[in-house]
Amino acid sequence: MIAKEEYPLVSVLFITYKRVDHLQRAVESFRRNTNYPNLEIVIADDGSGPEIQEKIRRIPADHYALPPKNRGLGANNNAGMGLCHGKYVLMIQDDWVCYGPAEYLENAVRVMEANPEIGIINFAGGPPSPDFSMPLHGSPEACFVTPRAPTGGSHEQYIYSDQPHLQSMESFRFTGPYHENRADEPGRAEQYYCRLWKEQTRYKAAVFPGYRLKVFQSDASAGSFRTTSFRNRGIAAMLPVAQKLKQSCWPVYRVGRAFFYSFVRILEVLGVVR
Repeated sequence: MIAKEEYPLVSVLFITYKRVDHLQRAVESFRRNTNYPNLEIVIADDGSGPEIQEKIRRIPADHYALPPKNRGLGANNNAGMGLCHGKYVLMIQDDWVCYGPAEYLENAVRVMEANPEIGIINFAGGPPSPDFSMPLHGSPEACFVTPRAPTGGSHEQYIYSDQPHLQSMESFRFTGPYHENRADEPGRAEQYYCRLWKEQTRYKAAVFPGYRLKVFQSDASAGSFRTTSFRNRGIAAMLPVAQKLKQSCWPVYRVGRAFFYSFVRILEVLGVVR
């Protein structure tokens, strides 16, 4: 039997906001279906309030990032990463449930240990098609390099996704932190980090075809905590006008977009909308 100390420390970072029930389910499913022996659990909450954060503290973890104010997804990710001490970080948002197999994390770590040029292994997002001409050694489960996302076209593609993934701390420090701006539109922090990964050439991404969208599956009932119901309805109602304005007068569109999200943020703080 290999001693625990011989396994590199993996920090498991759970990202959450106002969904303590989903968070508890995510943590419990991870513990139940993961057999990796050297872990630290980190929970980062984006200012959900004292009542919810008190419930979060009852979920067993090694470290908690529980700021009093909501600061946005980018700041929450950075706060959580700042508490991670592992050589690798497994990031899991609170609407993802782990189903195993139990050895998936050990196999992923083995691949990254044997192939230091691999900075990230996606278990859900990222390009779905691996490059079968570029197999990676280190694991009994087949793993392949993910081709770099193509440029051009109407839909921009990335090799990074904030869906469940294992990332080396070294690649995170090299790439840099997430973008922090609470007033930005939903998804801006992820898009910013996607571009950082797309522009760098030092690290590659990889995927286990047998694990993708099987080890972790999204709880569709949770929705996305990056948006609020009011934001979704407001954006849907404004979308036709906004798209026309975006095409005809970009400066006005940009100012209007910033004003809209700032206004929504004020209403959220006041408790008028959620």
